[in-house]
Amino acid sequence: MKKREALLIKPHHFLDIIKLYGSGLESFVPNVEYGHDFWKVGNEILGDATIWLELTVGNDVICGPCKCNDGLICSGLTIADSKEISKDTWNKTIDERLLSILGLKGGAKLSALEFCKLAKEKISREDIFAVWKEKPIEITEKRADFLTRGIEKYLEKYA
Repeated sequence: MKKREALLIKPHHFLDIIKLYGSGLESFVPNVEYGHDFWKVGNEILGDATIWLELTVGNDVICGPCKCNDGLICSGLTIADSKEISKDTWNKTIDERLLSILGLKGGAKLSALEFCKLAKEKISREDIFAVWKEKPIEITEKRADFLTRGIEKYLEKYA
């Protein structure tokens, strides 16, 4: 059996999938507004904890077909600290923070199950608030709750 290549993925994209799983979603559907592959990658990760991931702070497999992907960076915008900023800058900021907390570097390879176990071990509720400190507290509280639930649910299913 041929070993499958690792999916190139941003740490926050993986955690967003797990967070949404913790919110009650069991599968994802295509996003017609942006056209990215979050749905496809999310369904793969929810369906197979042995899937290999390669972590990056740059564009990943989710970004590929997105209308905001110019091939090198995300041209989208987001709000942080009540200001509109580059989504590319924002994503790199939170992914660098996550990698630091996890004790990993870009290029690290691990299975989805290993990532989830590491997230449970290393990412505290306080860390979630530190990573997303520029976002409104009520949104981060939901993120923390759903991510914690999602990690537990994923580990119950696969560990």
